[in-house]
Amino acid sequence: IENQENQGGLEENLHPLSIEYMRKQSYPGSDITIEQTLAPGSNYQKSIASYKSEGLKIYGLLTIPNTASTENKVPAIVFLHGYLAPETYQTVERYVAYQDGFARSGYGTFKPDLRGHGQSEGEAVASNFSTDYVTDALNAKSSLQKMIGVNPDKIGMWGHSMGGGIALRSLVTTNDIQAAVIWAGV
Repeated sequence: IENQENQGGLEENLHPLSIEYMRKQSYPGSDITIEQTLAPGSNYQKSIASYKSEGLKIYGLLTIPNTASTENKVPAIVFLHGYLAPETYQTVERYVAYQDGFARSGYGTFKPDLRGHGQSEGEAVASNFSTDYVTDALNAKSSLQKMIGVNPDKIGMWGHSMGGGIALRSLVTTNDIQAAVIWAGV
């Protein structure tokens, strides 16, 4: 590209899988809706909740410490699952013990069922060749930021396997993720 005038619009020339393209997108999230209240943990509430990502209804497992309030905002973690066959994936299977540990330690967690998994709308995709799951993760983060009782400035990500790759891609897309753990990331 010779100069800015000859580019014909920078965004038009960006590949949709590129970091630059992802950085130009918006990830507004939505209000989180409690769909089903589950049996509480030792010191936290647990529920199936949903939010919107690109107009799709995405479900997930939400845990919020009982201490969370308008005055006491807790840190939170977007908890990204690894690859499981979408047709066999279930919201309340896998990672429950990890979410329990974080919640008992005062952290809210939200494990979104990435699009096409569980009851989430949309089509499951090959995560290394699509930005759809990164979009779902960043919209989950934005949705958590809107929750009463969650500190909007203290939201991190935890990702396992495929979820680790999604967390890494999320980290390079935005600079407002305070902490991340990538466990056996792809």
